[in-house]
Amino acid sequence: MPLNQTNFNYSVSWSDFTQRSSRPAGETEDAQIHPEISFDNFQLKAVGRGVGIKDVDIDINLVANDCWVVTSQMTNDLLLHEQGHYDILAINAREIYNKLVKLSAADTDKLQKKVDDLKEKMEKLTQQVDKRYDTKTDHSRIIKVQQQWNKKIAGEKQKSNGSLINLL
Repeated sequence: MPLNQTNFNYSVSWSDFTQRSSRPAGETEDAQIHPEISFDNFQLKAVGRGVGIKDVDIDINLVANDCWVVTSQMTNDLLLHEQGHYDILAINAREIYNKLVKLSAADTDKLQKKVDDLKEKMEKLTQQVDKRYDTKTDHSRIIKVQQQWNKKIAGEKQKSNGSLINLL
């Protein structure tokens, strides 16, 4: 089954970020990236007497007005850290896809409930991984730990069955 996912291997660059002279009020990090997943073109299939998902298009895009960086802090290490956040969401998107195409239910309403529950569960898991990533790396400031996470994230992203659970 093909994976219809746009921007899975996108490489973020500083041109994706709005440059700021200082952090927004209340922020403790030097940059923020905001990738989002959208779903389109759900294709259904018959499963016994019920219905399942044959295929779906998944897009990963940046919310441009919510990606920023403090200009004086624009380093390669920080950019790699922000790429890590993007890649965590990309792993999530692929994992959702792999689970969506296995879902089935008695009718479309029940299937929609399963889809919504899966999206919610995966969003919470992504938030947990992102939080742990930021805590362990101190938002990229602990270089050795950041390098370990870079390898860990890249390893999961390379596996066709890579999972966010393996990043916790």
